[in-house]
Amino acid sequence: MPTRNPVKESTEEVGPFGNPDGARAQIEDLLSSFVDFSGAPAFGDLATRAGDASARVIVGKLGAGKTVYLRRLQDFQARQDSVYADHPQQSLPSTELIVRACQWFPEHLLTEKWIRMWHRAIFRSLATHLLYHRDLSAHLPGDLRESIPRDYRGLLGEARRPRSIYSQLATIINEAHSAHSLTKYLDDDRWDDLEYDLADAVRGCPPVFFYLDAIDDAFHYAPMYWLRCQLGLFYMTMRLLRDARLGGRLHIVISIRDIVLSSVYRDEHAPKYIGEPHIRVLDWSGEALEYLLRAKIRMLPSDYRMTEDRDGETVASWLGAEWIHNERRGVDENLSTYLLRHTRLIPRDLVALGNALCHEVTRQRAAGTAEFPPQVLRDVVSRCARRFGNSQLSVVANQLASDLMPRKAAIRGYGDTYIGSEEYASGLKGDVRDLLGIHGKDLFSAAELAQLESATDATLQGECHLATVLWQNGLLGYREGQLTHFYSLSRMDEFDIPRDAAEYVLHPCLIDAVPGLDSVGKHPVVPFG
Repeated sequence: MPTRNPVKESTEEVGPFGNPDGARAQIEDLLSSFVDFSGAPAFGDLATRAGDASARVIVGKLGAGKTVYLRRLQDFQARQDSVYADHPQQSLPSTELIVRACQWFPEHLLTEKWIRMWHRAIFRSLATHLLYHRDLSAHLPGDLRESIPRDYRGLLGEARRPRSIYSQLATIINEAHSAHSLTKYLDDDRWDDLEYDLADAVRGCPPVFFYLDAIDDAFHYAPMYWLRCQLGLFYMTMRLLRDARLGGRLHIVISIRDIVLSSVYRDEHAPKYIGEPHIRVLDWSGEALEYLLRAKIRMLPSDYRMTEDRDGETVASWLGAEWIHNERRGVDENLSTYLLRHTRLIPRDLVALGNALCHEVTRQRAAGTAEFPPQVLRDVVSRCARRFGNSQLSVVANQLASDLMPRKAAIRGYGDTYIGSEEYASGLKGDVRDLLGIHGKDLFSAAELAQLESATDATLQGECHLATVLWQNGLLGYREGQLTHFYSLSRMDEFDIPRDAAEYVLHPCLIDAVPGLDSVGKHPVVPFG
């Protein structure tokens, strides 16, 4: 029985390439502009079908399309009369709550504590849906409808309407005043009884689907704390999948950041999850993004083309050129590669860049220009790359801010100084930009990289591990011979950047985002193989 989103998403003008933000796009626009990879199975989980009910975990970088895939899965199930598909949950607990819960416990206990917190939040939410949503309560036996709120009142609270898993997680943390009180609540013996009763209840109900999204909205504020929170959610989701009573009836579908799965793969239990058939990894290689670009070009109407080729799918059929001169390096580049290498290799950037170029095409056509001026094209790409680079530097600054936060800061009431202050994060971003600009080039030796890290530690007055943070956020790579490697989903075993490389390189978008930074050598940095 379908449950559709009760409130229509906020409207936003959709460009010719689509909406860069999959969360704000209206579902109809999202589905109509979705590029289906199902005809290209070589691209792996990018070819996930809309009706794939076995998917439980969607993994990807910021902007990789996790929300788009999640909403597409939910929309399909919501159209089925035989299931209960809740709308995607996006109202996250505050970062301050996540940090507070993390700082209550020692490092070695955190993952297990988060597993328990997610378990309790999921079952609290499930109970409210079974009791108070008409599509499920009609299937609930009368004795359970009476006994669940009566017998488990101390566990479930006072809810009288269906509540989201996120809201229940926030309530659990908010109502605990210390590590001791939270542990006492999580360890209550009645949880086993409640789980038994809820498992009994869902047997008579349609399969229940919950979708947990929007984790990217807060992750950048305190990455290492949200990482522990998401790890707990991942492990809890996989445990429920294997539960003999609930696995086929309760479907928890989540999206997580790539760095979370990378952490899973570094754990001693990693072999259990490598190749796991219920995990969908959105791994955007250069070839996959090229496929997406061609599909987007193929959809373009003639108004957004510089040529008369109305059905073409190449960059030349769109912009009227196949090559562009790189003035900084004095070489000619394939235009398609030039465009893609200035993105962070994610659909969000490709859509934003495509929309910007289409807008410029309409200006050039209105002015009667027969060819897209190369300098104008370079300027458009530069403006977009600057925006991409600035955005990623903000993520780096927030990660540094949370890493520099003193232990117990959230418990003692001044955690917001580090994770809630735009001024503090903006200052760190400026410091990192200045340090990169002082270095002045996009190429490093190992010794120069070590010097940059030492200068960063001295400037920020703490141990920052700048190279690792830049690596994890796709801004720093290394070269092996003719190949350039950046952190990617295909290299998730490399959580830290190798320290024995001959050369290190910065992502091309930083050339436009960091004043004083210049390119070195004849070979452009291409952040994909």
